[in-house]
Amino acid sequence: MKVLIIANARYKGGLSGSDAIYENFRKYWPCETAVSEFIDLDYKPFTICYFDRIVRGCFRALFDTRDFDIVYSASDFLPDVIPAIIYKVIKRKKWTAGYYLNAFRENSVHFYTQKMVKWLINKLADMVIVTNKTMMDIFPDKKKTWINGGIEYSLSIGDNKHKYYDVVFCGRIHSSKGVDGMINIWKLVRDKKPTASLAIIGDGDLGKDYIKKSLGMCNGVTYLGYMGKERYKIFKQSKIVIYPTPLKYDHFSMAPVEAMSCGCPCVSFDTPTIAAMDPKGWVWVATIQDFANVIVEFINNDDLRIKAGEQARQWARQFEYKDQVTRVFNNIKQELFI
Repeated sequence: MKVLIIANARYKGGLSGSDAIYENFRKYWPCETAVSEFIDLDYKPFTICYFDRIVRGCFRALFDTRDFDIVYSASDFLPDVIPAIIYKVIKRKKWTAGYYLNAFRENSVHFYTQKMVKWLINKLADMVIVTNKTMMDIFPDKKKTWINGGIEYSLSIGDNKHKYYDVVFCGRIHSSKGVDGMINIWKLVRDKKPTASLAIIGDGDLGKDYIKKSLGMCNGVTYLGYMGKERYKIFKQSKIVIYPTPLKYDHFSMAPVEAMSCGCPCVSFDTPTIAAMDPKGWVWVATIQDFANVIVEFINNDDLRIKAGEQARQWARQFEYKDQVTRVFNNIKQELFI
């Protein structure tokens, strides 16, 4: 079986969840794969560059003479979806569509283009890959499988006894990741525990300066910016991972699971997706005050934290990337070719 992965929407800087997924498809799928990308096509204004990617992707699809059994669109963005439709409609290839996050209304362009993409997927795609089983109902009549993303468990193995950070956060500096809640939580934590330390992995969107300005004189924060696999070292050096995504932006991310695989218990808000996942070594709460209280309790009680951390580690192991992507590959092969 030959697969073409269409990832024309990917930009330089950072690695999104859908980017990580397709990179691991390419790494672990037991078949021949090729990738269509425009990572080096990056200029301002963004809108012109975005449409340039769509046009180039379409031309590439139209004049591609290679033979593939499946095309996989790595995201719901138009530079990935429109070329996939060309392969499907004109070249009669089977199309598997990646659909990993419901767009937020605040991003009006993504919100409304995604509505069109949903319709196109429902009409034309042969199969859909969603983030988790809670999203299956979005495409009730389609063949489906799911992947949350994954972890590289081998990177979590090793010395994690020396803790330099009480808390770690990993994600984009964006409202959908709960940055504003995190700022308020951290102020409460520092009021209760003035020596508490926080490591922030990530940048972009609002930016690190937004957090620095909001926290003011509240210290104890180390800003590490974007990190590659070396982030696992920071996870091992941390006691707790936080996932402060609010109910408004309810979704699931693999960043805290990576930290959990290193023995960090997780604290988050109580949302439907988290409840459906039913994670172990993970405490979900209703309020900012409760969030801060749980953090301080874990910092002060090593026995409680270590016990929860071991539960977190064991629960996280199920998300080993190789196992996840192999399962997805077998699901696709069974649904589309057997």
